[in-house]
Amino acid sequence: MNKKFIYEGLLRPEPSDLISSIQNAWVKYIKEGIKPESLLRSEIIASWERSKRFGVNPLQKQVEESIDNDELSLFHEKNDKLLHYARPDMKFLAESLEGSETIITISDKNGLLLDMYGDREILRKAGRINFLPGAVWSEEVAGTNAIGTVIKNKLPVQILFTEHFCTGWHDWICAAAPILNPFSHELMGVLDISGKWKNVHPHTLGLAISKANNITKYIERIIYHEGLRMNPFLTATLGSFEDGIIIVDEKKNILRTNTKGESFIIRNNKEKSLKDYPEIEELVDNVINSKRLVVENEISINGMQDRFICTVHPVMFDQNTLLGVVVRLRKIALKLNAKESKSIISAADFGTTRYTFDHMIGSDPAFVKGVDKARKAASLDSTLLLTGESGTGKELFAQAIHNASKRSNNPFVALNCGAIPRELIESELFGYEQGAFTGAKQKGSKGKFELADGGTIFLDEIGDMPLEVQVHLLRVLEERMIMRIGGDKVIPINVRVIAATHKNLMDAVKTGIFRADLYYRLRVIELKIPSVRERSSDIPLLVKHFLKQLSGKFGKEDIQVDSQAMKYLQSYSWPGNIRELKNVIEQAIFNMEGNTILPYDLPSELLAEEEQSVTCEKGHFIAVIKAVGGNVTLAAEKLGISRATMYRKMKQLGISSETVNQVKL
Repeated sequence: MNKKFIYEGLLRPEPSDLISSIQNAWVKYIKEGIKPESLLRSEIIASWERSKRFGVNPLQKQVEESIDNDELSLFHEKNDKLLHYARPDMKFLAESLEGSETIITISDKNGLLLDMYGDREILRKAGRINFLPGAVWSEEVAGTNAIGTVIKNKLPVQILFTEHFCTGWHDWICAAAPILNPFSHELMGVLDISGKWKNVHPHTLGLAISKANNITKYIERIIYHEGLRMNPFLTATLGSFEDGIIIVDEKKNILRTNTKGESFIIRNNKEKSLKDYPEIEELVDNVINSKRLVVENEISINGMQDRFICTVHPVMFDQNTLLGVVVRLRKIALKLNAKESKSIISAADFGTTRYTFDHMIGSDPAFVKGVDKARKAASLDSTLLLTGESGTGKELFAQAIHNASKRSNNPFVALNCGAIPRELIESELFGYEQGAFTGAKQKGSKGKFELADGGTIFLDEIGDMPLEVQVHLLRVLEERMIMRIGGDKVIPINVRVIAATHKNLMDAVKTGIFRADLYYRLRVIELKIPSVRERSSDIPLLVKHFLKQLSGKFGKEDIQVDSQAMKYLQSYSWPGNIRELKNVIEQAIFNMEGNTILPYDLPSELLAEEEQSVTCEKGHFIAVIKAVGGNVTLAAEKLGISRATMYRKMKQLGISSETVNQVKL
């Protein structure tokens, strides 16, 4: 009995006959431009048309656009949650299809293959066409294929045999389904099932399509659960009686409010958009555009007499995907003047903190990973050591960790160990009794540890603490008790210690200026704060933040930064880090004429370093190219980058074969 093949719901001839008829249609289309409208599905014809417009080579046997392993690792980090949720089901599906020469893959929203599972033999065959992690399978690169077509239509699709635009994958079947943002329905990734047609039964393919859709829906449910219902901030604040909470999707539709939020803004059930609340909408727009920036401002709502502190928080699925935002409205009991209003956000009294994780600005993977680790550290009570260069924001991290911890309602006390004279630091830390030394207060004084009882003490520049005081600090960490100078009474304390330093404490231990036992006592958990040059992709966000913060004092609004000036800002090494960046922006605003910061508004050291850096990099690339006889592929291997990256860098640096030949080594 002859088997028939089900194609678009109709019984069609054997696969070999179908392949032949589609092949003939493909040849006519490629050579003569004749559309096979009576044979092919409309989505396939549309995809062929796009592939042709993109200039895809229909005769290509292998996808040529791919990234190297280092770049792929970065994309794995960016898509960490997506991979985390998808991999278990991918493995299960791969096991259920074992022996069928089938590959299960997941790609990002641009068609970059992130991971795959399948039998060794089929993976080997896939390698021949570069169907491998790191390769790009968008329609722009690979023509009609399930991954690329899903990206265009955001709908599940199966591409059979010669329906593929390129001959290199004419003997493959692929089926793919989109993974969508549950709020905005924007594409987050694509799950694909591919195999050789001779070993894939049409019913198996249909089952695989169904399973792919089920996985997609499952991932969407997980994303929703993770992003909203299980978000610790939302869990706490949705039940708050004091603050109004409004959850808004990326399209600015109001999804949910708590009772207080409804009393502040929702007057009837028909109002489900922020368009009726322009004061809130403006702040939400800022967060949606930046994705990582938290915005806070004092507002009124539609001319109401009441005033609110409105804080807008982004809800992120991963480093790049915004699920929505949370608006928090805190009613101001009394009318405040401008100076008092500003103090709500920026002023910090002794024993209090003004920074939380909501104030963290940045989306660079190294920075985001540091913030994630800091959030994790906030849930613990262990001693913490923050390391990083001067000006990276170590105290900001310390305050944010304190504010997110169970100690947040108790004091946060900071002491800069490098700013206190050696003879006073012990009394500052542990306090003193009446008459302990000349000039002592009549009633004595509590030290920083006593003042921080129940809360957190932040010991900044711990590497500058004198050796003779280090032994006392070690005893406090071990025994959780202190004794004031001149006293004889032991005082128990309950304090979390967060220490910070810009120095290499291990080197200090080796040279004998820091105690090894104290070092290991402080380094229960170590968290390294990245420097600005390690997160240069965050500089535009930081610049935007400082422009908004500083422009008012110069009477400026809507300041722009020239693209070349931004290039200088991103290329500078920033030895002073965030602190230096803020000062440079303030200087640039002072220097500028008009409303745009231009390169010559920046300090001269930024311009000089950029020119020197480009010159050195260009010279290094030319030297490597000449050393391998002008072979760009070999030069890329020596430099440890992909050939595509090599060509991009050569173009950026203005390197051509003529340039290389002109240079004598």
